[in-house]
Order: sequence, then C-alpha cells, then structure tokens
Amino acid sequence: MSFTHPQAVWRLSALATATVAALMAGCAQLPAGTGTPAAAGTAAAAAPQQAAPAPAPAATPAATSRPAAAAPAPARAASGAAPAGATPAAAAPPAPGQPPAFATVIKDATEVKGLFTAWRKDEKVWLELRPEDFDKPFFLSPKLTSGIGESMFFGGLMLPSPRLVQWKRVHNVVRLEAINTQQIAQAGTPEARAVASAISPSLLGSIPVASAAHPERKSVLIDGAAIFVGDMLGLGATLQRTYRQSYSFDGRNSAVLGLRGKPDLLVLEVQNHYASPVIAVPQPGTPPGAPVPTTPRGLMDARSLFLGIHYSLARLPEQPMAARVADPRVGYFLSTTDDFSDDLARSPRKRIVNRWRLEKKDPAAAVSEPVKPITYWLDRNIPVKYREVITAGVLEWNKAFEKAGFKNAIEVKQQPDDADWDTLDAGIASVRWMVNRDPVFGAIGPSHVDPRSGEILDADIGMESLSSRNVRAARARILGAASGPAEWAQLMQVAQAPTDSASLHDHLACAHGDHAAEQLGFALDVLAARGDLDPDSPEAQAFVLAYLKDTTMHEVGHTLGLRHNFRASRIFSDKQVADPAFTKDHAFTGSVMEYAPVNLPAPGEPAAAPFQVTLGPYDYWAIEYAYKPIATADEKAELQRIAGRSGERDLAYGTDEDNLLGIDPDALQMDLGDDPIAFAKRRFDIVADLLKRQETRQLKPDEDFAGLRRSVSYALRDAGRAAGVLLRQVGGVRTLRDFANTGRDPLQPVPAETQRAALTLLSQRVLAANAFPVSPALQRRLAPDYLERQENLAATPTEFPLGQNVLDMQRALLNRLMSDDLARRVLDNEAKVDQPAQALHLRDLYQQLEADVWSELAASGSAAEIGATRRDLQREHLNRLTALVIKPGLLARADARALVRSQATALLARIERASRRNGLGTETRAHLQDSAESLRSALAAKMERTGA
Repeated sequence: MSFTHPQAVWRLSALATATVAALMAGCAQLPAGTGTPAAAGTAAAAAPQQAAPAPAPAATPAATSRPAAAAPAPARAASGAAPAGATPAAAAPPAPGQPPAFATVIKDATEVKGLFTAWRKDEKVWLELRPEDFDKPFFLSPKLTSGIGESMFFGGLMLPSPRLVQWKRVHNVVRLEAINTQQIAQAGTPEARAVASAISPSLLGSIPVASAAHPERKSVLIDGAAIFVGDMLGLGATLQRTYRQSYSFDGRNSAVLGLRGKPDLLVLEVQNHYASPVIAVPQPGTPPGAPVPTTPRGLMDARSLFLGIHYSLARLPEQPMAARVADPRVGYFLSTTDDFSDDLARSPRKRIVNRWRLEKKDPAAAVSEPVKPITYWLDRNIPVKYREVITAGVLEWNKAFEKAGFKNAIEVKQQPDDADWDTLDAGIASVRWMVNRDPVFGAIGPSHVDPRSGEILDADIGMESLSSRNVRAARARILGAASGPAEWAQLMQVAQAPTDSASLHDHLACAHGDHAAEQLGFALDVLAARGDLDPDSPEAQAFVLAYLKDTTMHEVGHTLGLRHNFRASRIFSDKQVADPAFTKDHAFTGSVMEYAPVNLPAPGEPAAAPFQVTLGPYDYWAIEYAYKPIATADEKAELQRIAGRSGERDLAYGTDEDNLLGIDPDALQMDLGDDPIAFAKRRFDIVADLLKRQETRQLKPDEDFAGLRRSVSYALRDAGRAAGVLLRQVGGVRTLRDFANTGRDPLQPVPAETQRAALTLLSQRVLAANAFPVSPALQRRLAPDYLERQENLAATPTEFPLGQNVLDMQRALLNRLMSDDLARRVLDNEAKVDQPAQALHLRDLYQQLEADVWSELAASGSAAEIGATRRDLQREHLNRLTALVIKPGLLARADARALVRSQATALLARIERASRRNGLGTETRAHLQDSAESLRSALAAKMERTGA
C-alpha cells in the first residue's frame, strides 16, 4: 500500500482551507501486517467516519478539557507542563501549499492535557507534538477493552506489540515508528553506525501535519484518529486466519471513543469495526482434518464485529533500571538483544531478566520498605466474594520479598466503583475478571516490559469467571473426552515439539488456570461420589477459594517475571504429599509456578490439602536472584553464588521447553511427588473408584444423566494424564540445568527398573483387556446435556463411545511407544549407562509391548478368545508393525529396523499357532487369520529400504 505524498495534499486553494482537517483523514494509510509477529496480511486503514458522534471523554483528576482560548497562550515551560491556552482563533489564511494555522484547526475544540496535549472536536482528535517529542522513545501499551468472548479475542487482554515507539517527522509527514531494539551498540561508536545501517524500524502509521507550527510553542498538530483508528495491530489478519473468513478493518464505522490524559500518560480508547461481505462455508469433499471456514458463535451477525482497543502512550523512565543478567538455572522471562559493541565476545546475545524496579528506602537496612511498592489494583469488575482470597494470593509473595530484603514490597488496592480511570492504563498492575464465552486459559498473567533494562512497566492478570464458579457443570461442554489420538497425545504430553519459534511461543502460553479449573471439577466429582463433600456446602466453596488462591499466586508469579517450573512437583515424597498434617500449612511442590494436579486422596485415605496455598522453596530462591539489592561491584559473584545452589533438591527447575521436547521424565505437567509410578497408580485407583461408584449412583428424580457422562469423561482424561506421566519414564532422560559446581551429570537416563515398572503399569491399567470397566447398563445412561447439544452439536455429540475413547487413548500410547523418536532414545541411552546390560534395551520394549497387546496368544480355553475392543487394539499394533516392515526407512537406526522385522517374524509364528486351536469363536479365528496374512504379506513385500 502506498503513502500519499504530502505536497499533493497541500496544493489546495485558499478557499478550501476550512476543509483541510477533514481531508487529512483520507491520507492516513498503514502498512500491511504491522504490530505483532502474527499480524501478516493486508490491513486497510481508512480514516474514521462515524455515523454518530463519539461520546465525550471521561474526566479524570489529571486530565483537563476546555474549549480553545481566544487569547495567545504562553510558551510551554521546560518542565513539560501543559499550555495555559491556545492561540487566537482568527488567523490569516495559509499560503498556498502550506497547512492551516494552529488556531484554525483547533477552533472550538476541547483540550485534554496529558503526555501529549490532545484536542477533540466531535469525531476529530488532534495530538499536539512539540519539537522535543520527536525522535524520542515512548512506551506503547495496547490492550483489548472489548472482544467477542472466544478465540483469544477477550476484553481486558494484554496484546503483544512494539513496546517502544517514536514520532518521526519527514518534511510535512509525521510517522509513528516502532523502534527496533533487537540489535544495539554503544552510542556514538562506529559499531552503532553499522547497526543503524543494518536494521530498520517498523512503520505503525503516518499522516501529514494538520497545522502550521504554533507561533510560540512551535508544536504542530496531527490527526490522532488517523494514526490510531486503523488495524495497527493486525487484528484483521488474525481474524482471517482464525476463522478463514474475509474479515477486514472498516474505518467508516470505527472511531475514538475515549480520550484521557495524565502528565506522563495519554490514553486513546478506540473501537474498531471488522466486517466480511460474505460468510464462507465448508465445501463438500473437504478432506478430513483440513482447515474449514468457521464463524464466531457469539455474534448476532457473523459478518460484523467490534473490537475495543486501549492504547496507552506513556513516558519511559528517564534513567533505565539497572539490568540483571539472566541465568539458565533460574526461570525468568527475558529481554534479549544483540549487542555489537564488542566484536570479541563469543556471542553478541545479551539476556536480562524481566522484573519490577524495587529500591530500598533505607539501603543500609537488612530489610526495608521499598521506595515504590509493586501495587496491584483489583478491578471493580471482580465479584466481591472473591476479592479477599485474590488479595491473599497476591500478598503471599511478600514472604519471598521479605527474604530478599523488602518489607511490604507488594500491596493491593481496590479500584473504586466511581473511578474515572481504567486498570488497563499503562503503569497500573491489575487483576481483572473476564466473562468469556469459551474459556481458554482460566487465568493469565502477561506483562509489558522496557526492553532497554527488562523493567516491567505494566501487567494485567485476567481471571476467567467460568474457572471459579461451580465448574463441574459449566465446563462439561468443553471438557468432554478427547476425540482422537491427537487429542489424547496432547493430553498425555507426547505430541512432537514445535519446530518454529512462533509455534513455540503459542505453546508457552500459560494454561495453569485452565488445568486447575478442570482438576477442580474432577475433584468435586470424586469427593461428591464418595460422599465426602456436598457440592453445595461451605466446604465446597472453600475448595473453590483454595483453587482461586493457588491460581492467583501462579499468575502473580508470571507478572513478577517468573516462568513455569515443571520440575517442582518432584521435590517432596509421595508420603509427604498425601499427609494432611504436612500439606495443611506447607507447600507440597517446590513452586507455585508448577502445574500440579489437585492433590486427591486414594480411596480410603484421609484428604490432604487439595491446592497449594503458600509459596514453595524455589519461589523464595527465584525472587532472591532477581530482586535482592546487590552492590554493582559484588553483583556478578553474588548472582553466581545464588544460582550456584541449583543442585539443591528443593530448588529443582525445568520449564516449558524441557516439557515440550518430551524427553525429561521430571519436567512435565500434572504429576506430584517423587515417585512417578506411585503417583500414577494412585490416580488410576481414583479413576477406577470413580467409575465404580457411577455404576450404583442414584440420581434425583429431577436430575438429568449429564452428570454421569461428565464424571466418566473426567475419569478417562485423568487416566490419560497418568499414562502420560508413565510414558515419560520410558526412554526418558533427566535434563538438569546444572553447572559444573553441583558435581551432577546434566543428562541422566531414567533407571531401567523405573522404565520397566512404567511399562508394566501401562500394561495393567491402560492396555489390558478390561482396563476401564464400565458396564453396558452404565453406558446406556451416559446421555448428553440436550440443551448444550442443541447449542453446539460438534462439541456435544449424542452418544458417548466409551470403547472408541479408550481405543484412541491406546492408539496414542502405541504411536509413542513405536515411534522412531523413542527408538533412537532407547538405543542412545544404552550408551549412557556404565553397564549396558542393566539398561532398558529396545528389544525389551518391543517384546513387552507385544506381550501386552497380544496377551491372549499365551492363554488357553475361554481366555484365548479375543474381544472386539482387543481386536481393535491388536489391529492398531499390527498396522504400525507392518508399516515399519514395509518401509523400514521410517526408522532411522538400523538396529531398530532389524528388531522390528525380527519381531514381526516371531509374532507371525505365534499367531499362526494360535489360529489353529480348537474351540475358537468365529470372530477370533477370522481376526487371527487376517492378522497372519497381513504379516506374511508385509514380510514378503519388497522393502522400501534407504541406507544399509
């Protein structure tokens, strides 16, 4: 998209001067796909034209609005104070080719003082830019004020975007540019000149100046609406990709709705309209799994939607905060740059932790209050009954800060109901309540950071309302049983890791609240089925409040800079985790940044604390690393001392990448205690007990059957998660983030006995013929919620195919256990063991899997009969085995290819012997004969061999 040349605009006759300001809106055009990495595509940025005038801006204590004065205004003070008035309204007509006089443009406009003085008249908004405002970095913080309640278009959500922006004037055009902070060099050096010529800023918007310079202040006006009312953030392209519809920005029906200012802040509240002239529908013959057009389900008309965007422009700290170097042993979000000042450094990459600026009032005191505490504002939209527990969750972090030298480092304040400001304003850390149609994350804790120093300048925690109400019913429609092997693989954390950075970023989004909310619902069902908890009792409400405190602490941790810690669940013993006395007032994981399952007792055991409501030892240590005041001269040595404790058991750390790469048996979600076999067995026992109790569950006369279906679904999903914990042990390698000082090896294969125990338990509790016993009578009662099915057929099918769900879980297990990735790792681990004979060998894995899946071949009599669900599982195993025989190139290691062929030959002989037995049923005999023929054909086929 091209930009209109400014001189073409100003070649107007003097008679047209009165309409210049209106015409300027037509010159505003934005580049395609600016704003976020995901914002690709064309974004139209037509000037705003409203069908109705926008409402007047709300008044704030720090913002003043008044009509332009008739008398000349004194020059602006050097301190940056707002002008006392405006220039005279009457002014001479501009010379041909020049913009109109300052006073002419703002005649009858209302002034809004702020970081930049703004002027408003009806739908028009002008920003006054002084000479010193150009070529200077400012902080841009965008958020959604209103959304559509689904697909991450949520009102109150922080948006990623360029953080540092600057105004640039090129002749008579003013640009808003995103400053490129990725590559830097020391100012004034040849290296800095080289960097400047090698990198480029990004254009967010441009507009010709709307006025001549003010005669005293020398400031100029620009059309602010033409800059900010547009698709600066690329939301139109995101809508296109999400729904595969032709949504585009509609400038005619978009406008600035609010305008507020403070001395260091200017807020523009924009309402963008996006529209699609037609709605695409899925075409007949579309292959299964192929992307198809969909529509937002919460709109009255899918062709039209509004998104509210809150833009905060704020002044950056005059003196950047002292940066603190990152260390891989302690988990923080980072600000990363390439500093080319020193060409002798091994790498130009510099990584610093993201943290709030905290300074002691009394630097000499061991513990001092901060000069400026970290203040979290509770938004007025949070239900009153939850404010106390959310406050407690926020303030819990003061315990860690006190250990680091700060008393009352964090404080909580309540936004008044009549406040004339928004908790979305830049510089205000907040906790907000979200009411979304489709819950996605339960809670989220993003932040915006000064990339120069890693200083966190803004943070907005969002709590989804569906996560805290009685989620047993509310989440049933979106948390049904997984619908296929891919979904089960994701549930079991065995999906392949993403290969590109954008996908990795998507995977790193926090889903703690969502997982915790599902676990809350599962726990309430389990305890209600046992008769240990009345879902409508005060005890159940306390259960929900404990969940809310746990979730609040987790999200506050993110806004303090901390990343997930998925190894923290392993530091306490299984006995401690199950001990009510221990968990009453003690953390049962190393960190609240873990994704821990609800701590449920096995049948017949006393109940321990279900959720963690206090910090773990890792949390204290991590806060010390980033926030402890350290003299500059001592900082390097002291940080090394702190991080050097990483070998201590209580400080174990592993984060998202350690989990996503899928080889670390400790750094994973939804496990608890130091014995993964004992944990998985406990969860399988809980699942079996819950399923058994549904067989005799008596429903009230006015109660439908959807609750039974929900409980069975919860049980299967939790069994899938337990299976995922066991899968991680097979071929697993602990990947410790240690340095040499700990004396530990950073790569540690899982002991062979643990791997074999995991395989045995998987065989008994997942692959066995009757792993999930549900009687025909109970299956006939698993009816849907018919009102929910009426609203969404895809999410709530009529039947509940229990056998298919179990088979899909088993398929996901087979896919993992027979994968080339796992085969390579098992073979590699043999070389990492000092005594290879003690390792788990690949032949052991294949033989164990065959024995589990084909157990009937070794049986006699009626036990040799193979049921329908077992036949399905055996065919799945056979399909994978024959595919590897025909295409051995799918296995990268020659040993794996040889073992697969040997196994297929041996299995063929066993099946042929079994098929000749007397007394077999028709289905069993036909199944065995067909299986034998498949193996014979595969072994006789010409192999598609690659390599030796």
